[in-house]
Amino acid sequence: MAAVKRPDPTSFTTKSGTELTTDDEKRLQDEAEAGFDPATLIRRHAGRPSLTGHAGHSTRVDLRVDDETFAAIRRIADRSDRNVSDVVREAIHQYLEAI
Repeated sequence: MAAVKRPDPTSFTTKSGTELTTDDEKRLQDEAEAGFDPATLIRRHAGRPSLTGHAGHSTRVDLRVDDETFAAIRRIADRSDRNVSDVVREAIHQYLEAI
């Protein structure tokens, strides 16, 4: 049976891989013990930004397509260096302008 390599329990690493020194740990501990002023907090909104450019949300539309249609959309997206959602949004927009 292979041995499992466990991380050093005395060493701390952030999610991004930065190893914290004992000075970092002490600074964070002092900061946590001192508390914080809620007035200094910055409100952060979860999720993706709205497509409208204004605060709020964009309506999500889920749909299913056959493999051939998806492959065609993917090819267009790859050729134009865009994502599938952008290609589908543009196609819908063009369709709505045409009718």
